[in-house]
Amino acid sequence: MADQYKEVQRFRRWEILLPLFLLLLFTIYNIYESAMLWDFRTEAHLWKGVLALLILGGVLTYLLSIRLLVKVDTEKIKFQYFPLHRKKQKIYWDEVAHYEVLNLPLSVQLSGWGVHVGERMFCVKPGSGIRLHLKDGQKIFISCKDPEAIAQVLRTREASA
Repeated sequence: MADQYKEVQRFRRWEILLPLFLLLLFTIYNIYESAMLWDFRTEAHLWKGVLALLILGGVLTYLLSIRLLVKVDTEKIKFQYFPLHRKKQKIYWDEVAHYEVLNLPLSVQLSGWGVHVGERMFCVKPGSGIRLHLKDGQKIFISCKDPEAIAQVLRTREASA
């Protein structure tokens, strides 16, 4: 269907997840070793390990739960950046002054992790997306895997208007 685009993105940056997972395994091994050599000198070490295990496990759980749902049609764009948004956010096209469909080069993707001052960004996978300039002055960037599919939906919308 050419008048709608839908996708789900998940956080799968292995250069971040792999070191965290290895630290988690190392912490589990240290807790196991401390428990096997139980004496009062290692008790503090054991509790520090449990605290590190809880923190690392929480960070990994959070990162693995991140997902961005994007749906673009001729009427509106809906998105949900879970776990930050509990409900889908909607932006109707009459609220948009203009938009840009971006396919950024690798050098831009690698610089600054997609952090831009003065712009709300919902970005799981860097590289491409749609930048909305709203009539109230806000700028919003929403990442997507296939910017050409979004451009096709928007061309269909403009042709029918």
